[in-house]
Amino acid sequence: RTIKHEHHAQCLKLIQKAMADPEKKEQCAKIYETCGVYLGYALGQYCEFYDIDHVMVLGRVSKGDGGDIMLETAKKVLLEEFPEHAKIEFHTADDHFKGVGQCIAAAALPEIK
Repeated sequence: RTIKHEHHAQCLKLIQKAMADPEKKEQCAKIYETCGVYLGYALGQYCEFYDIDHVMVLGRVSKGDGGDIMLETAKKVLLEEFPEHAKIEFHTADDHFKGVGQCIAAAALPEIK
């Protein structure tokens, strides 16, 4: 059975639209903060196995103010919970590339034989 992600993409669009509404921004920001916490802890755990110095963050979720909140939260988690890995540098692209970045990254993956 194939998982379809159109529904998730539409939800993300609604969240990003709500981030532009001053009355909804504070509540919506909590979603991005949660994503940042997950990202920070995941990177901290990945560092148990990999030497990570740089992370390129792509995809629509990283666009706009929400993406900034997510990355700042991830940095805070690394600093407070994994200070030995707080040196990790996050890299992003412009907002247009962020929206299509996952497709480009997937197309660049090597073929597994």
